[in-house]
Amino acid sequence: MRKALLHVFYPGLFSLFMISCQPEPVDPPPTGPVVLRDTTISNISYGPDPAQKLDLGLPANRTSTTVLVVVVHGGGWVMGDKGELSWMLNGLKARGFAVANINYRLSLATGDNYKMQLDDVDSAVHYTLRLAGVHTFNGQKLYITGHSAGGHLSLCYAYTRNSNGKIKAVGSLAGPTDLYSMAYYNFNIYNPVLQPFLGVPLFPANATATQRYQDCSPFYQAHATVPPTLLFHGEQDIVVTPDQSASLYARLGILGVERSRITFPLTFHDWWTDGPKVTQTLDELKNWFNGHP
Repeated sequence: MRKALLHVFYPGLFSLFMISCQPEPVDPPPTGPVVLRDTTISNISYGPDPAQKLDLGLPANRTSTTVLVVVVHGGGWVMGDKGELSWMLNGLKARGFAVANINYRLSLATGDNYKMQLDDVDSAVHYTLRLAGVHTFNGQKLYITGHSAGGHLSLCYAYTRNSNGKIKAVGSLAGPTDLYSMAYYNFNIYNPVLQPFLGVPLFPANATATQRYQDCSPFYQAHATVPPTLLFHGEQDIVVTPDQSASLYARLGILGVERSRITFPLTFHDWWTDGPKVTQTLDELKNWFNGHP
């Protein structure tokens, strides 16, 4: 009798044990395309120096065709931070672009600061493009823009380091374009900022200094195949006077380069607290970039 009960009991107990060990049912995985969310990743290191960091803005619903815009802050090459252009990162991201808002090593007392900062822009560009497959955007082309010294660096980079043709268009907000000319009429910039940045005094005049100032100026770097260029400037700018944009605009016209110039009346060196002008700037950049795929 006991054996008979054991034969009945143990198989039932074993069945109960096996049932209790079965995993809980899970929902089936979602089907269809993955919806990518709007996000910003802050302080990504693109090099070993603490200054070599960038913020990467990624729009919602982006795809592998979403294009990258690189944003370069100003500050006279000696100061400034990417946080100053967070409005541009957020605004361009809201308009459908991936955006890399970069820091770079600031001007030092010695060394080739111009080359150092262009090298940093180059490192940031290549590092960000390599993230395209991870974060879903187009890694084969880009646009670049910046404010003041960042506008200068954006133009110089687009004009001198675009041999692969990936930069399709460039924008400058109140950027210096002719450092050789600027040194003559704006000593407030020339004495404490421009001379240390380029590493050589322009006065007394000599051929070496003249060549250096011209070699580092978009006005002299421009040629017939530089990317289409959009220039913004405030008409009351006394830091970088409006003729800096006007002279480059004229030069590009002679060269046959597609270009556009937008001036804001009664406007100083920046206009970030003026909502309508900020919106216009962002919309003009969007239209310019989208118009040059």
